[in-house]
Amino acid sequence: MDKFVVFLLCIFLTIGGAVHIYDNLVGGFLPYDFAPQWLNMYWSALGVLDLLSVYLLVRYRRAGLALMLVILFTNVIFNSHAHYTLQILDNNTALQMKTLFLGFAIGVTLWLWNARSKQSRQIFR
Repeated sequence: MDKFVVFLLCIFLTIGGAVHIYDNLVGGFLPYDFAPQWLNMYWSALGVLDLLSVYLLVRYRRAGLALMLVILFTNVIFNSHAHYTLQILDNNTALQMKTLFLGFAIGVTLWLWNARSKQSRQIFR
């Protein structure tokens, strides 16, 4: 069961990373020109960070879980700031979905951190 959950986390992170990489390919480097520079750089870096988290989840589970939580915490905090304070994001649904995913990730991290299976850190074996 733990391998399936890690697989789900990898799918969600891959989709998120692909979206940010697509934005960088189509819109050029730092494509979020409506946002402050620091937020533009953060969102642009998420493409690489999300995919790095996927790699770490597959190879080094605890490091991947830690990076994933850092990414999700900062993403929800920064997107909340962009939506509620800066008012540059109109879509409240995307923010709510990220918050839901953060809650799911926290819950499964508590379980996956100490998974008993010797092979549990390598999901494709």
